[in-house]
Amino acid sequence: MELILVQREFTVSDDFGMSLDHLFVNQNGVPVLVEVKRAVDTRIRREVVAQVLDYAACASAWDANFLRQLFQEANSDNEEVLEQYDTDEFWDTVATNLRAERLMLVFAADKIPSRLQSIIEFLNRNLSGIQVYGVEIRQFQANDSALVSSTVVTSPPVETSPSPRSVKKSWSAKTLLEYTAETCGKPVAAVCEALIHYADGLGFNNSFGKSAVRPTFLSKRPDGYWFFQIFFTVSNIPDLAVHIENFTTKLDAGVTADEFRSIFTDRLSIESRYIHLTNEFINIDLQAFTDADRLRDFMSIMTALLEKGGFISG
Repeated sequence: MELILVQREFTVSDDFGMSLDHLFVNQNGVPVLVEVKRAVDTRIRREVVAQVLDYAACASAWDANFLRQLFQEANSDNEEVLEQYDTDEFWDTVATNLRAERLMLVFAADKIPSRLQSIIEFLNRNLSGIQVYGVEIRQFQANDSALVSSTVVTSPPVETSPSPRSVKKSWSAKTLLEYTAETCGKPVAAVCEALIHYADGLGFNNSFGKSAVRPTFLSKRPDGYWFFQIFFTVSNIPDLAVHIENFTTKLDAGVTADEFRSIFTDRLSIESRYIHLTNEFINIDLQAFTDADRLRDFMSIMTALLEKGGFISG
């Protein structure tokens, strides 16, 4: 696994008052949260676990564009890393993983206590979408030189088949719809197809993922801001994500963030089990749109906002 540094002493939240020791992303765009402690630190068991879980709970609100800026600063002298990972596609994948709360958590110490190992194993058995590791880092001194070694002592179960994360795939409308029909059923695949055709009909910049484990679809307005994205939080749950600020302040459509959220909760009457609201995003399980009237109303409302913002003509 390749780790790409985003920032050391990363401020988790403006309201949090604490910082994560190291924030990385791996080669698949998954955020990796690393907290380092010494074995003699009595907090290494319960307190550090609670601390890292607190950090992870904040991750879905992180702005991938801001993380990209930190990554650029941290790797400004590494042209090879910038060339490989400073791309819109890669950071769109990071944004998708943040929203889906797909993370890796790493507890690093000179010695991982057995009790912490047990907690990590418990978390791996019960957390969905999050992988947890325990890593021992030791330093050996010999004359004027030092050798540092690391050993993974606790990690998620090894998959019995090759991990799909290692296989790059260029998705298309056809393969996305085939995947959706197979994992979610034909009614949800029909919703995906209708949304893709809708975005195509508006003439926006639309693209499909190339290296994600599961298919994604991203539609961008002519100004470069998101229209919406389709992604899978797990293999059989496709979400539609809408960036709130892109339809309020940046679109200048004359609606506040709360008014925009109410479109989905009140006007479209989407059940709470199908919708997840954050400060930045509205995520909707596409099963909510298998109701044809609700899907039609959603498209009509979004079209009206785009017309009001001057991005399409009425």
